[in-house]
Amino acid sequence: MLLGRWQWNFLKRDLPFSQCDIGYREKPEASIAVAGASWQGPYTSFSTKGGGELPGYPVGESDTYKVRQVMVETAYQYRGFSWQQEYHWKTVDDTVAGTTRDLEGWYAQAGYFFHALFPKFPKPLEIAFRVAEVDPNTSTVDNAENEWTLVFSWFFAGHRNKLTFDISRLHDRNEEIKRRWENRIRLQWDVSF
Repeated sequence: MLLGRWQWNFLKRDLPFSQCDIGYREKPEASIAVAGASWQGPYTSFSTKGGGELPGYPVGESDTYKVRQVMVETAYQYRGFSWQQEYHWKTVDDTVAGTTRDLEGWYAQAGYFFHALFPKFPKPLEIAFRVAEVDPNTSTVDNAENEWTLVFSWFFAGHRNKLTFDISRLHDRNEEIKRRWENRIRLQWDVSF
């Protein structure tokens, strides 16, 4: 596997990997990054759990799939406002079946601690909005999955102890799945030791 990532903190300050501006930064911090990966093997995806497969791709032999992917991301935080975005493109060549599929996906999220504007607003509450799309096959028309989510996060002790409530509207345009529209409500408490 060949893997590379380049990040530029163009405001000359290090932007930690955090999804919100809990610390209410007095100076803006921002980054832009690009990454790429290429491999040939039995897997079409990798995560912290190791090799895996994308939907529609079983685990293959040692050189079944030739995969190339790129990613571009941006992030910004300043005075309670946060922005993050990622765009991904992946090409999977199935050397056994002789097929090629391109996949793409992206998300963007903006959040804000409104106590910065309204002092009576609860200081530990962030409100964010996220929109995302995944297209599992760019050569097929109208088969993407979309998400629109409104997020409310209450931070007891930063990211180590927070309560998150989100409301999502999901749209799956793939007729084979038979799920056109779906609403999701989630309450999640994250505690780290």
